[in-house]
Amino acid sequence: MRINALCLDGAEQAKKFCDKIVVCGCAIADGDGAVMLTPFSESVRSGDIYLKSMLDETELENACDYLISTDARAVIRASYDLNESGIIEAKYKLSPVMLLHKLGVLDKCTVAGGVCLDNDDLDLMAQENVPLILLPTADAGYGHGFAPVCAALRRGVRVGIGTFDGKYNRTCDINVEAEFLKLTANAEMRTENALSDTEVRKILAFE
Repeated sequence: MRINALCLDGAEQAKKFCDKIVVCGCAIADGDGAVMLTPFSESVRSGDIYLKSMLDETELENACDYLISTDARAVIRASYDLNESGIIEAKYKLSPVMLLHKLGVLDKCTVAGGVCLDNDDLDLMAQENVPLILLPTADAGYGHGFAPVCAALRRGVRVGIGTFDGKYNRTCDINVEAEFLKLTANAEMRTENALSDTEVRKILAFE
């Protein structure tokens, strides 16, 4: 099983390499900044949403109200670069993950990006059973960095990968993301073969 856990563009191309795919669709309401996710399995249902950023206070508030008032879940792009994390921490004195927890919606979220997650964030995500979607080529290409995949796995966080907008993976090949992820894991741990073949298979299957 190979799952593209978040695809913003190039869905038809991405489907060539995946058994299942999460695609963003239409807005749920004018000006709220959230878009629907196309259902692809029991873990993504009609009404589930994707929030592209936590920086707009109104969009974040609307998304949280929607999550609290429905049984929907959300993929939220959080802790995806130093600028986003720094702005949120300066404004709320909390990391993006801690803010979602304070707002009462973390347990209904999947974090996408996660480059700036620290150990406390990962511990809380493991405690609340919050999955993490990594975007290896996009995060590297846009200069965000790379997420702590090994640290997340060691804590029992469920990890998946996505091709995101495909800008730095033109073919939207999920196998390219997996190979690149192995390199970033080596950089994280400062050793070769930081991710085992079993771990890579689990990440591709989003298990």
